Amino acid sequence: MKKSRKTLLVSIAGVLLAASAQIAAAPAPALSYVHVRVVGSSTQGWEFVGENALSTSLDHGGAQLRVVTVEIGYGHTPVAKMNGSVLPQSANYLTTTFCNYSNFLQECSPGQTVVGFVRYWNLDGHQTGNFWYQNTSTNSPWNTLGDHMTIL
Repeated sequence: MKKSRKTLLVSIAGVLLAASAQIAAAPAPALSYVHVRVVGSSTQGWEFVGENALSTSLDHGGAQLRVVTVEIGYGHTPVAKMNGSVLPQSANYLTTTFCNYSNFLQECSPGQTVVGFVRYWNLDGHQTGNFWYQNTSTNSPWNTLGDHMTIL
């Protein structure tokens, strides 16, 4: 009886291992969307930027200037620039995941599938200018997507 129970447990473990390997083997979704979504500053607070906006509506400034970028899919080479100068990776002070296409501010719950990433950028010291962001897809088609925003 003990031998057959041990065999059963080993068989169940094998099935679970095979199932988890199949799940883990699924490819990550390619990068399909990148957007400069929110600009925040000491003087204006947070401004949500429209989908096709080329600049902020508010005149940002003060000691703090922050930008939030949203991307759907998986990228592996995030690059941000302010007024033509590449920002250090440390300027990306926070990255969170989201699992709901319609609400990028709602973080994932355990067991949900990640569909994208929200990156928070520290631009302190800048008052106005052109912010530019791009990322390259982790997998096929290895496309590079970008967005830019003039911050008033």
